[in-house]
Amino acid sequence: MPQETPAMRPARRVLVIDDEASFCRFMARMITSLGYEVTTTCQAKCAYLDELKEPDVVFIDMVMPEMDGIQVLEVLADYKVKAAIVLMSGADTSLSKAEAFAKRADLRLIGVLHKPFRLADVQNIFAAD
Repeated sequence: MPQETPAMRPARRVLVIDDEASFCRFMARMITSLGYEVTTTCQAKCAYLDELKEPDVVFIDMVMPEMDGIQVLEVLADYKVKAAIVLMSGADTSLSKAEAFAKRADLRLIGVLHKPFRLADVQNIFAAD
């Protein structure tokens, strides 16, 4: 039986949820350059989250106007999402609160990124997963 090579495996699906369109474009370019399939959304609404194909990794901004990161985590927990979760924010207080919630909700938290971050930071998260 032939051994499966990385080129034969489907690309991991990544979802980026952030209210800033320019940041979503930046993340899409960055993550695509690492060989992943990326979907972005600037609207974290329950109805939209319900329609998504389950991604392998979800990057979530913690500070958003319509639905904050904790509320997104609540929805993901309600749907029993098995995707790896990465929290992002420029505000340390929102990250620590979200990190604690993710652990209590049994979500698969694989990383926390403090904005601004670099490509190497994202690579490290993917490498650790």
